[in-house]
Amino acid sequence: MPNKRLVQIGLICIAAIGIFRFFYIPFKLIPRGDSPCIVRVRIVKASKAPVIKAKKRCDISDISSGRVLRKNMKISESVEIRSVHRRILIGKNKFNSRALRVSPRANGAIEVDGVLYRGCIDVIKTGGVFSVINRVKIEDYLLGVLPREVNFLWPFEMMKTQAIASRSYAVYESMRRKNEEYDLTNDTFSQMYGGKSDEKWRTSRAVKATEGEVLEYKGEVFPAYYHASCGGHTQDIANVWGGELEPLRGTMCNWCRWTPYYRWQVKVPAEKLGKKLKEKGYPILTVEAIKEGTRDNSGRLEHVIVKSDNRWFEIETEDFRSAGGRKSLKSANFRIKKYPFFYLFSGYGWGHGVGMCQWGAFSMSLRRYKCEKILKTYYPGTKIVKLKEI
Repeated sequence: MPNKRLVQIGLICIAAIGIFRFFYIPFKLIPRGDSPCIVRVRIVKASKAPVIKAKKRCDISDISSGRVLRKNMKISESVEIRSVHRRILIGKNKFNSRALRVSPRANGAIEVDGVLYRGCIDVIKTGGVFSVINRVKIEDYLLGVLPREVNFLWPFEMMKTQAIASRSYAVYESMRRKNEEYDLTNDTFSQMYGGKSDEKWRTSRAVKATEGEVLEYKGEVFPAYYHASCGGHTQDIANVWGGELEPLRGTMCNWCRWTPYYRWQVKVPAEKLGKKLKEKGYPILTVEAIKEGTRDNSGRLEHVIVKSDNRWFEIETEDFRSAGGRKSLKSANFRIKKYPFFYLFSGYGWGHGVGMCQWGAFSMSLRRYKCEKILKTYYPGTKIVKLKEI
């Protein structure tokens, strides 16, 4: 009995050590300075009446002239923003402007459609609808990105890896789109972003532990694209968006094989495919047959060939995925099998495939790889530097 008791105690200790090592976050004093980099994130698109609220008083200014129109305005209750003729109404307050900036005082946050955001917001009227853009410091922005892009219970090295990749991507986009109305969106077209409402303690620690760190390539901030799962091989950027970039030429990845989205299957009705393809402008009445087209060096289809009314149409794979539904056809690496009323798609990976495979990076972090090694695996030739050094 004593020996059995010792074995039980030993197993409990081993399990406790394993759990501690998995969730361990190094505790150290991390100096926090104000980042000069501001990103502009579109959080509302074409809304007739977005709703805002702020605990602290706000200054309202005209974006075009920079003139302050109202100081210390109280918005402690939820109010709608509406368009009346050439004016913008915030609750009962009228402003003769097409674009307003609402800035909470004393580093306060502002709520938009029930979601809390750091920084300030730009309210831009186009016709009778509004876009709302969150202007926020890059580090504060990342606090709301990481919980949406990775699970906050994942290993700390993976979260640090994601923080550096997300920061690099955001800074790159803000530089590329500096003459546009906004830099990023809050969805999968840029990066998922849930504002202050989504912040988690562990992901916030990862952001602070990598503060100001970006990927650099040939003296410039590197566009660190990433996706959920590559299915065994990442994609060459030239096959997706064109252009040549050596660290994004595509590479073998054996790390995501056991993860949830490495392999998938889905049934898609032929009627749905025909309807969606027609909506996209293809002269397709009914889908009679589908052939797999040519594949690139990563195994992804460059196009598919669809038969309709005894004619064959070559369709770009991305258009075809959009017709089938991107949540259904998770990647361009799939096989097709025809059944009487539907098509069975069997594929690998999830997303465009360019850059870092998130599930692969997660797998590497479980095996105790550091974030520097993970980043070099998916972005070979890049290096981690402080943003202020570029």
